[in-house]
Amino acid sequence: MNSVAPSDPYIEIDRLVCGSAFVPTETATRSCALQAAVKDRLPADSLCSAIVSALLPLRLAGPRVALFTGFVVPETFPIGETDGPLGAAALARALSRCGFAVEIHADPQVVDHMTWLAAEIGADVSVSPIPDVPPEGIAASIDVAIAIEKPGMNSAGYMHDWSGRRIEAGSISIDALFVELSVLGRLTIAIGDRGNEIGFGAIHDEILALIPSAGRCSCGCGGGVAAITPATLLYPAAVSNWGAYGVCAGLAIALKDPSLLLHPEEERRLLNVAAVRGCRDGLLKTAAFGVDGISGSTSMHVVRALHQLANTELGSR
Repeated sequence: MNSVAPSDPYIEIDRLVCGSAFVPTETATRSCALQAAVKDRLPADSLCSAIVSALLPLRLAGPRVALFTGFVVPETFPIGETDGPLGAAALARALSRCGFAVEIHADPQVVDHMTWLAAEIGADVSVSPIPDVPPEGIAASIDVAIAIEKPGMNSAGYMHDWSGRRIEAGSISIDALFVELSVLGRLTIAIGDRGNEIGFGAIHDEILALIPSAGRCSCGCGGGVAAITPATLLYPAAVSNWGAYGVCAGLAIALKDPSLLLHPEEERRLLNVAAVRGCRDGLLKTAAFGVDGISGSTSMHVVRALHQLANTELGSR
């Protein structure tokens, strides 16, 4: 299968990862608006189907996929957020089972936790730290790059958390790598939830119109928090992890392979591992059974809905 026709299941996946019926209306509305901005530029009926359609034709070439994650701010998230690594573990496992050669690259403070999360669900992939200075020629060794909740630089060249604080230490920028990969014509995919993550440069102007506060920051650089670096394909979601889970569901439907899905019980285990190891909730800024101020049970409900949708679709084929 080399392409995926946009259809109701994929459109429903887009809706689910926006948190519709699961999160406050304001959050779901913002996510849907960001998705609509991306669709206006593609255009595409479903962003999930666009991503799956871009990935599947590459399988026969034995593509090397590099997943990047980690949102580390020493003052608030010293070993990273719960959002990002969980989604990277699930998507890495799904892509590996699809036949891709997958590696996860995480900020150094996140590597140990990322390794535990991958092992928790049987994702047999290597995990390595993102270097401060990328080795020469690294872009040539990557066929597909996927960033999940990875901060991106603003127009002044600085990364920020959503509150407007400049990231002075912690997360390592991958903006230059994404730019180089784009020049080489490689596929880059970014999954994020607000607009300060890499990839959102694809809809930078739209973010400033939809979320005026994204044009401001507290460090005085004048660039705001909105990221400037684009990706080939951008997938906004209410929670970045959910966007990654949505891609897993899309791959499962396209390939008729339920083993690519994340199970609700696996999500519970991932959230527990992250909390026990001290990963911080991005909104609460404490280790908690949840992500971005959203309860772990809500995240499990979203995973269950994706799981049921995919299995229903697979059973009807």
